[in-house]
Formats: sequence, C-alpha cells, structure tokens
Amino acid sequence: MANVLITGANRGIGLAITRQLAGQGIHVVATARDAEQGQAMLAELQAEGLPVSTFCLEVTDADACAALLAHINEHFGRLDMLVNNAGIAPDQWVSGFDVDINMLRETMEVNLYSALRLIQLFIPMMKAQGHGRIVNVSSELATISQCQMGSTIAYRISKAALNSMTVLLAQELKDFPDILINAAAPGWVKTELGGPDAPRSTEEGADTPVWLATLPEGGPSGGFYRDRAAYPW
Repeated sequence: MANVLITGANRGIGLAITRQLAGQGIHVVATARDAEQGQAMLAELQAEGLPVSTFCLEVTDADACAALLAHINEHFGRLDMLVNNAGIAPDQWVSGFDVDINMLRETMEVNLYSALRLIQLFIPMMKAQGHGRIVNVSSELATISQCQMGSTIAYRISKAALNSMTVLLAQELKDFPDILINAAAPGWVKTELGGPDAPRSTEEGADTPVWLATLPEGGPSGGFYRDRAAYPW
C-alpha cells in the first residue's frame, strides 16, 4: 500500500484531501497540531473504513518533524507522497505598510520553512525509492503576474515564495524523473480561512492537490496548477 503524509489534515482542505486519497486505498498519515482533534478525525475516518493514521505535529517544531520521519521509517518504511497543506493567514486585513514583521516571520515559518523542512527530511527516502510526489498547497493570491493591491501581504509573500521554491526544487530533481513536485491553488474554499461566502466546497478545493499527488510516471513537475490546469505565475 502506498503511503502519503498530509499536514494540517484534521479540517478543511486537508481533511478533504485525506478523505479522497484514503478513498483511493492509499494509507494517509494525517497530522494535526492538536492531539485531541487528530484523534477525533481518526475515529471519524476509520469509522468510514478508510486507511488513516494520525500524528500530532507542530510543523514549525524541528524535533517533532524529525520524530515524524522516525515514525514513518519505523512503521511504514517508505513515503510515496507528501502534501504540504498546513498554512496560516494571520494578516487578512493588514496593510503592507503596517504589517508586523514578527507576523510575517511567523507566516513564513508555517507556510514556507516548514514545507521545506519536511521536503528535506523525506527527499532522501524518495530518492532511495526512485519515486515520490510532493504537493505544496499554495494560492492564486500568490501569482505575481496578476498581483493587485489587496490585503494578506504576509500570506501572499509566503505563498509566492512557496511557488518559487517549488520551481527550484523541481530543477534540482531533474535526475530523478519519477519524483515530481508541484504547487496547487485550491481556489476560494469554504473553510475557516476562506469564510462562509467562498464559492467552493472543500471537496472541490482538494481535487487539484489529489490529482497532483497521484500523477502518473512522466507527469509534470515544477508547475503551479488550479483546476488541474496550469495557472499563471
């Protein structure tokens, strides 16, 4: 059975990605910051007969991430897919001229640095297997070509950097053609972050990340996708 690690998996888009991939018979290691919430998610999904386990993870904690690597090594021996879904947007209505640098730093820690840390931890395993899929959950708000005045400057900067990192790492993986890394824009989704007025369901938002996580051999790498189609950078 293939294994996938999904961060921030206990609610919203992460939970929908977990449910869809587990529904394909893929074992999901679903992380949550809160152990109680993780166990509640696990009980719900296992009651549906889905192959899911959980791990309590604060993605900014380097020791916890190292413990997660050891856990996956010990219990599963391989990781086929990594979905970096955990993210925050604490500056939703703050001008760039007023944004707190500590807030920007916190946003980068969660949205960018934690994704890179997990990739660095698990890429040796994927290289040894000669196979892997990495999906960085981004946002259409990150696109530079369509960048317009608006709020969430820290969030946008962090996701634009995540996209740039995705391109650069794909280039570094050119000698490993069956390790693919891409970024996904789920769209405006009804979540705690997106709010109740968003037009998309979490199931719709999960579709592109799930598609990228299950790309066949020879699939694209280093791209940014929305609705399974290339999206402007």
